[in-house]
Amino acid sequence: MNRPVRVLMVEDSEDDAKLALRMLRSGGFDPIYHRVQDMESFRRLLGQQAWDVVLSDFRLPGFNGVDALNIFRNCGKDIPFIFCSGTIGEEIAVAAMKAGASDYVMKGNLARLAPALERELAQAAIRAEHRQGQIDLEVSRDRYMDLYDFAPVGYLTLAGEGRITQLNLTAADMLGEPRERLIDTGFSRFVMPADRERWQQHLARALNRGEKCKIEIALARAEGPHCHAQIDCLRVADEDAGTVVRIAVTDITERKEAEADLRKFEAQLRHVQKMESIGTLAGGIAHDFNNILGAILGNAALAREEAAPGSTSEACLGEIRKASLRARDLVQQILTFSRHEPQKLVTQPLQPIVEETQKLLRATLPTRVEFGVAVADVPLHVHADATQIQQVLMNLCTNAWHALKDGEGRIGVGLDAVDLDETDCRRLAGLRAGRHVHVSVSDNGVGMDAATRDRIFEPFFTTKPVGQGTGLGLSVVHGIVTAHGGAISVDTEPGRGTTFHLYLPAVGADTQAPAREDTAVRQPRGRGERVLYVDDDETMVLMVERLLQRAGYESRICLSALEAIEAVRAHPEAFDLVVTDYNMPELSGLQVARALAELRPELPVVISSGYISDELRTEARGLGVEGLLEKQNTFEELCPLVGRLLARGPARKGR
Repeated sequence: MNRPVRVLMVEDSEDDAKLALRMLRSGGFDPIYHRVQDMESFRRLLGQQAWDVVLSDFRLPGFNGVDALNIFRNCGKDIPFIFCSGTIGEEIAVAAMKAGASDYVMKGNLARLAPALERELAQAAIRAEHRQGQIDLEVSRDRYMDLYDFAPVGYLTLAGEGRITQLNLTAADMLGEPRERLIDTGFSRFVMPADRERWQQHLARALNRGEKCKIEIALARAEGPHCHAQIDCLRVADEDAGTVVRIAVTDITERKEAEADLRKFEAQLRHVQKMESIGTLAGGIAHDFNNILGAILGNAALAREEAAPGSTSEACLGEIRKASLRARDLVQQILTFSRHEPQKLVTQPLQPIVEETQKLLRATLPTRVEFGVAVADVPLHVHADATQIQQVLMNLCTNAWHALKDGEGRIGVGLDAVDLDETDCRRLAGLRAGRHVHVSVSDNGVGMDAATRDRIFEPFFTTKPVGQGTGLGLSVVHGIVTAHGGAISVDTEPGRGTTFHLYLPAVGADTQAPAREDTAVRQPRGRGERVLYVDDDETMVLMVERLLQRAGYESRICLSALEAIEAVRAHPEAFDLVVTDYNMPELSGLQVARALAELRPELPVVISSGYISDELRTEARGLGVEGLLEKQNTFEELCPLVGRLLARGPARKGR
């Protein structure tokens, strides 16, 4: 059965009062209480009823804990008065104890409340017996020593040269040795080497100036990890020892760890924001550049067909085409890095992708490069785009090869499953705790220093000589892995090689195999079908007009979206198919498709764009758009697409 206790609470927060009472009940008490919030109510109830203990907050509206303590002292009651506050500091607490408070308990450590009350009630009973002549005078000293020894901070007295002459049990526990062994030991012995000089300078200032000062340092323990401490110093005069320094040591390890985590998360946030801003810029550039590439590739191909075989013109046009194709691939990498390229994610095992990549790389890498693969025995499935995952592995392995000294060394690829907890996921931003597939690519090459490692995922950053790399390889890797819901980390040191760790969320095996796309069938030439082409880029318009005419279609060209809509309104049956650009000044391709659907619902519409996003696909499907064309592929794909759509014949589109 819990021990009844009558509690007068000076507290303005009902929630804090309930929490304190709950801690008393869990500590073996059955409190009967009354809560007051102002000075007059406290004075009245203190005199009217018998109480076993007063629990007082330190800061209340209209008066504070010192006022309550003065009223309590004037009432003449010999019962415990315990401060229970979240704002009281060390100096105020010591002053309050000297003024007559029995103890203080921080609201953040209410587990001490019941033991403190138990002790103070026992001390009150002892004092009552003492007043009756049945108690020894040593009790008050024991009470003080208990308070001193078990204070929440460590207290030490240092002689002028920094030697420990006195300390409480809390300080001894912080330093990790018994109290008796610490007497006459130099305190600087426990200061970590990196902070030792700062501590000596701080101690000298405390002795010379006599003012209270503080410092944060790391303290080594006899056993276990070091701790971070805040040390408050004050010079005092001691009758026996002369001038000494009293120090209070507060353990701030948890605060330091929280600050370190915060700095880490802020750095991660800055990195994510930087990558997103660069990705947005890169995506916009890639979008516009694809429009230009479409015209270059188409016109170069048309001109090459008309050039004399073996002529200088044909060779030059061939070089233009090769350079343009390289530019198109570069734009594709930029879109992948910026995560603007739609993905084809399918649930599939990673082992076949890794093994296929191994075969491709083994045929590419020199024989003096040792290349090994360690794959888990059990199938490991992820939701992934196989082509992009293979691109990641190719990029990482190629980078590993370039990092080998003199092109000779070892490259390893590993594949296994790992279970990541919350701590791992905080380190690998963006992941959720659970089972993941872990892919590693390691080499024993030159490694990287910290400055290089921090920049490797930035687009266009490269350590290779001019002309030997674009600096997009690892940016693309980062973009692909992040778009797959995964994360990537790097272990590296100069001269010790590099290991990239990729983590992708593991999924269960998909029982339904992904459908295969039908093999493209070569489309026949046109037979005079009428195609309306809409684009505000005159260079692109001229190329497409020649391309359609060469393929056997009758073409009508419009440089304005409004002009195209008016042409269909004037003669709705004059066209068999419409191809419209997506980005135009007056109206977008989607708006053109919507307007044409109202004029002639069965008229097929194709939208052409330098960047086809998932959002564009969804909106186009909702409007009944028959096809989407990547503008940079216009020369290769426009006529086959037109042929397939016209071959199906007119069909009313459902909306």
